[in-house]
Amino acid sequence: MNSPNPTHASSKPPPRNKHDKTISRTILVLFLSACVITITSHHLVNNDLRQQADKGESALLSVPRPRIREPAKGGLPPIPDFVKKKTAEHHRKEAEAKVEEAKLALKEAQAELAREKEADAAIIVEHAPKGSLNRTTYAYPYEAVSSKSKVILQPHFGSHRPSTNAVFAFAEGYGLEVYATFVESLKLTGYEGDVVFAVSSVEDMKPDVADYLKSYDNSHGDGLNVVSYALPWECYTKGGERILPTNNKGRGSTTNNGFSDCHLHGIYSTEDGVSPAKDPRIARPVATARYEMYWIWSRQYEATSRILILDVRDSYFQSNPFQFEQSASSNDSCTLDLYEENREAVNIGKSSYNSKWIKTAYGKDAFESMSEKPVICSGSTMGSKHAIELYSVAMVAQFDETKCKQVGCDQGFHNYLFYDPTARFNSVLVENGCQMHVCKQGEGAVNNLAAMRNTSLRSQGVLITRKANQNDATTASVKFDDDSIVVNQDGTTMTPVIHQFDRDNELKLIIRKRTKILAMQWRNSQKN
Repeated sequence: MNSPNPTHASSKPPPRNKHDKTISRTILVLFLSACVITITSHHLVNNDLRQQADKGESALLSVPRPRIREPAKGGLPPIPDFVKKKTAEHHRKEAEAKVEEAKLALKEAQAELAREKEADAAIIVEHAPKGSLNRTTYAYPYEAVSSKSKVILQPHFGSHRPSTNAVFAFAEGYGLEVYATFVESLKLTGYEGDVVFAVSSVEDMKPDVADYLKSYDNSHGDGLNVVSYALPWECYTKGGERILPTNNKGRGSTTNNGFSDCHLHGIYSTEDGVSPAKDPRIARPVATARYEMYWIWSRQYEATSRILILDVRDSYFQSNPFQFEQSASSNDSCTLDLYEENREAVNIGKSSYNSKWIKTAYGKDAFESMSEKPVICSGSTMGSKHAIELYSVAMVAQFDETKCKQVGCDQGFHNYLFYDPTARFNSVLVENGCQMHVCKQGEGAVNNLAAMRNTSLRSQGVLITRKANQNDATTASVKFDDDSIVVNQDGTTMTPVIHQFDRDNELKLIIRKRTKILAMQWRNSQKN
């Protein structure tokens, strides 16, 4: 049988079988379904965008639009946009999760810090002498280092007797005569409490000073007891040069007689509670830094103790200041007594120095609010242990808040605490059951004389010849060449403490003569 001739075959394609028809139909259905899904998706997306726009929300989705892509470099195809978006969304969610974790960690850390501070405050109160105050609205001075820091400063000579009264004085760089004037005149009044000094480092002390201070170490006995803190001040000239005893930059003292800015390292610990910490504050005059000492010392005494803060160089005692009734409060209550300069001679506005200190620290508005007020002297303050502790903390806080580094700004701080229109410090005193009292010049236990130097004290009736009924305790065991005493404004009451005696030539000469006698008596006692 011959094969069919292809040239004679029909031009129509051969009929498809049933299987081929099923495949074609399936492909058509899939294509139509894909079209329906695509159209429906676009419709839903656009509808969702309209609803979000109507609600004022930002559209989180966008309809993809065709875009011209750059040719792939390196032979790799470009990353599709939806992959980039998903990757960015993933990173965003990861970042948000980390932020939430950080916020939670911060809250936990703050809670832990609060717990540590409470525990630290409890430890301070537990280990402080009986009657010590709890936390005040001012930060404790050591907290400038750390809430875990501790006071590690210890006296060089002597030790505190917590149940006694105390006199605090900054006495760095002075010779024997200054110490003798202060201590010997106080001793002659019958005073038997503590005297606490901040003094030079031992290697910088003037001749006989170390022996004098040690001779009054009466820590375990009765009578006047001297406690001395030998402090290694690190001071600088205004040009930033370190002042050393050997380079004659400090006018005879490391602190430049108080006129240089200084650091005091090692009075607080680091967080370990043992290692000495660097001074956390910027260098400042010692007249400002001394209030940290006063705070540390005040915590060594009991609530019943009374404390007098006094300038050492120009003060002389005629009777025991703690036996002088100067306010309505009893010795057992919490009181703070401040002492004015003579209000008839000067006020804050009339004094160029006091005006400058207030303006520099607190501004013009604060100055104007107190310009007509009497000047309150920062060189003499008396109070109960609690009140002195609060006062010292507040004085340190004034420097921390104002950063006033002028020599004398401590007096600006001192006046602001009393005259502050917000009464912040007074509120702190009241909250702790304390009160503040200002004594007019010539009416309290301390008589500030500097503002009265325009005429002699004798012509003003302040320096008089002692009468038979005016017993000067300082002459009970020592006979001086003169019978002069300083009296208060009533003309008869002998002033317990003469402050700024060197502003009057006659009074200065009288006390200098007495100093020679007192210093000679001590030297003779050391020979026996």
